[in-house]
Amino acid sequence: MTNGLREAKLREEYANQYPGLTPGAWLPAANVAEHIVDLVRRERGTIGIRGRVVAEDHFEFRGGDTRGDANARRERREDRPPGTAPIG
Repeated sequence: MTNGLREAKLREEYANQYPGLTPGAWLPAANVAEHIVDLVRRERGTIGIRGRVVAEDHFEFRGGDTRGDANARRERREDRPPGTAPIG
């Protein structure tokens, strides 16, 4: 059985890049992503994020749908097959 809630934990060595997030604390990944988007907006886009909003090497993850099947939600624009509309 998998937990439906995806969680993210900021790694200690990247704490200075994410003001307002406590390293080592598990938080809903959606909340972490929203926080990072807010940081980017406050910086007027000067920190320039590409690809995933939540950098996989800056965070640990747990939970969520880990089935890996074709029906799993695609979260990045790069995850969509070319010429298709966003999912959701």
